[in-house]
Amino acid sequence: MNKRIISIIVVCLLIVGVFSTCFYRSQSASKNQQSEESQPTSSIMITEEQISIEAQKIVLALYFADSTTAELVAEKRFIPKNKAEDIATLAQTALEELEKGPISGSLTNTLPKGAKKLTVKVDNKTATVNMTKDFVKKHPGGSTGEVLTVYAIVNTLTEIEGIDTVQFTIDDEIVEEFKGHLEFDKPFKGDESYIKPEEEQE
Repeated sequence: MNKRIISIIVVCLLIVGVFSTCFYRSQSASKNQQSEESQPTSSIMITEEQISIEAQKIVLALYFADSTTAELVAEKRFIPKNKAEDIATLAQTALEELEKGPISGSLTNTLPKGAKKLTVKVDNKTATVNMTKDFVKKHPGGSTGEVLTVYAIVNTLTEIEGIDTVQFTIDDEIVEEFKGHLEFDKPFKGDESYIKPEEEQE
């Protein structure tokens, strides 16, 4: 066969090969793009069992003190619905979670360590929180410390639907003061002025 003809055939085959490769790459890129577009935005997949478990929980907002600014910050806590059968049960659960302390290392508990547990009753949208004399004795005091303790409890409880105010008692009696810096014999309402603004929170 003429060498010229052979050269022409070889060149044609090379051209066909190049176009085939380019076409394949183009098709492959298009398929990859379609595949990426069809993927969910989150790569985290959960099972139906996990969805069912999460559906059986509710969220509590618990208030702890920011360790640097001495302001309150809400920490969300998921609890089983069986601990929220009614407002009183939910309020007691909130106090128990508050006593456990924060999960975040940047927050601190405002309740005194080792003190006897707080108890709560709810009536006519007022939660009555009872402290023991042991709780009062173990509290370190100070105006900031007293305010943070009181409003950590108040703001936590008033986040619960059906609770508007919090009345404190000590050994089941209404008294005029806790540590000497607040009028303790009147019901407290939630107060956002003690809460750290969200834009300043990490």
